[in-house]
Amino acid sequence: MRMTKAPGLKSRPRNDGTTAHYWVASAVAKNTEGYPLKTVRVHGTDDEVAARCRVLTAELKEWLTKRGKGTRPTYDGTLRSLIRLYQQTAESSYFEVKSNTRSMYDESLRLLETSVGARRLEKVTGIDIRRWHSKFKEPAADGKTERHRRAYKAIQLLRIVIGFGVVMNIAECFRLKTVMEEMRFHVPRGRTAAISFEQTKAICELAISKGRLSIALAQALQFELTLRQIDVIGRWEDAEEIGTGGIVYRGQRWRDGLLWADIDDKGVLVKTTIKTGKVAEHDSMQYPFLRAIMDLVPIGQRFGPVVKSETTGLPYQQRYFIKMWRTLADACGVSKDVWNRDSRAGGITEGGDAGADIEMLRHHANHDNIATTQRYNRKTLEKTSNVARLRVAHRKEK
Repeated sequence: MRMTKAPGLKSRPRNDGTTAHYWVASAVAKNTEGYPLKTVRVHGTDDEVAARCRVLTAELKEWLTKRGKGTRPTYDGTLRSLIRLYQQTAESSYFEVKSNTRSMYDESLRLLETSVGARRLEKVTGIDIRRWHSKFKEPAADGKTERHRRAYKAIQLLRIVIGFGVVMNIAECFRLKTVMEEMRFHVPRGRTAAISFEQTKAICELAISKGRLSIALAQALQFELTLRQIDVIGRWEDAEEIGTGGIVYRGQRWRDGLLWADIDDKGVLVKTTIKTGKVAEHDSMQYPFLRAIMDLVPIGQRFGPVVKSETTGLPYQQRYFIKMWRTLADACGVSKDVWNRDSRAGGITEGGDAGADIEMLRHHANHDNIATTQRYNRKTLEKTSNVARLRVAHRKEK
């Protein structure tokens, strides 16, 4: 692997014949005193390792720039340099979004950088951008479904980066912004996937058998109580940006996840949700399946975050949690079109299928309005069959 693609990468052969990869801050810059991340283990394919190294390098350079120790990134006419300018300029909107949103941004920015980053902006036309979009939505090597969401997100990030270039008074960006304002792209439909109770049960049971009670806890909490993933596992952010206290590890502070202190001795969970700020209140005792999993945690260990990795003893990084969950879901035969975050929709859908009133479901899901709940309440054969039975019965009465 070339160092130009993976800045800061160091590799070391292991006794079993494999190679361990590390990102090392001192290999990127000399003035790293005080930086909390000295060495970070990086995993995955060559492209994933290289992309992770670039993200870690961008974070280091941004930290150095804030302290007057680093050199500001420069624009050389390529899309790649504009992307890095966007990621490494302290005044960029990139640093105004939440860390989990920033991670989603990074996925699309990596796609743009690795596929068309070498293109010079003064030569890019609207036809080029159309071609990029078509290329981005092509099915994966092992799939048949076009990736419309992937392509749409990449173009949206391209708009954001070009807009940042306008703010930076880069001439080529003014032209491209005008071009993109005249362009429309297919907006992906809302997700229709939902996890069933049977799938939830299978994932939880396999997780427990594999010594991953933490994954089973998270899955059960999301499905049974229709909680968002972030409200269960939390997130990690720059420790210097979000105050004091809490769990700090390698310069990052954990926040927003579920704590055992949020559940009282009667099993009632009360937690302020992150997306809306509304308070979720649930009686976990009403869900025997969930309680059976919660009761597997010894009373002496019920403190701090509810969901902690068995490997580190710390709350999960979102990417690693998703990877662990996906491995278990695949082993249970859950389609790759179904994601962990569909657990919330699965719980709402089950409630609808069971005949729960839409207003009750709205309160259970902590939605502001019924329209949102209806979007999460997936269409199922049971619902359409019920309508068919009612219509036929009505005809007979007439």
